[in-house]
Amino acid sequence: MVDFSKNVNIKRFLIRKSFKFYIYTIKETFLKLLLLVFNTFMKNIAFIPARIGSTRLAKKGLAKINNETLLSIAIKKTILSNSFDEVICLGDSNEFRNISEENNIIYLDRDPNTATNQAKADDVVNEIIAKTNSDNIFWINLTHPFTTIDSIRGAVHQLTNSKEIDSIFTAHSWLGHASFDSFFEVPLNFDKNSPFAQTQYMKEIFLFTYGLMAWKTIPFLERFRLKSSAMTNGTIGTIKVSRLESIWIKNPSDLNMVLEIVKNKNIWDFIK
Repeated sequence: MVDFSKNVNIKRFLIRKSFKFYIYTIKETFLKLLLLVFNTFMKNIAFIPARIGSTRLAKKGLAKINNETLLSIAIKKTILSNSFDEVICLGDSNEFRNISEENNIIYLDRDPNTATNQAKADDVVNEIIAKTNSDNIFWINLTHPFTTIDSIRGAVHQLTNSKEIDSIFTAHSWLGHASFDSFFEVPLNFDKNSPFAQTQYMKEIFLFTYGLMAWKTIPFLERFRLKSSAMTNGTIGTIKVSRLESIWIKNPSDLNMVLEIVKNKNIWDFIK
């Protein structure tokens, strides 16, 4: 048997190897601490756009569920998530300003060019970035009253802690036959000439639900300056949400459906 203790070269090799491992461990620990500190001081800002001139449902942000406006519901659950350095309403009316002040959040007036139904979402995001100082910006849609506090926290955690992800959207998955047209002449995830597929074996498709969208500020601006569009910038992460959270109030019938769902219940029972 070889006596390693008497072999000087082997002893030196083992010492060097142990020293390199020690340095590597210190380096990894330092990097983790650095990332933790960086994330601690990273500024996350949430904004809730509100527009008084909505066309399909007049004054949509002021519509009420359980005597709470859609805007106040969005504000309160964003605050309750305890995830943001600032919560902002980006609005265009004194009604929205008053609701914001009642809930002790910042109110900013929208630019006239983003307060119309022709405004591009990219321009709205660019506007709020220009008016704030954020590392990550989160768009909370008041049109999605069932977006949960957990979904908001999940989005913040994912965007803040991932080096790869640049943008995040809430999304709903679907297992079922889908087509690009109403006659199913352009199938998306099945073959019309094959036996009828069992849904559990079909390819899952994902739909943006828009209840929450978020971006790392610098990559968004870099693409926006080049292409004037950056909503789906870089690598996209998703927060999978339920069908309930996917409900999007666009017109009176959508609002009536939501009111029917929460009848004799409290909207907060669905959100918390």
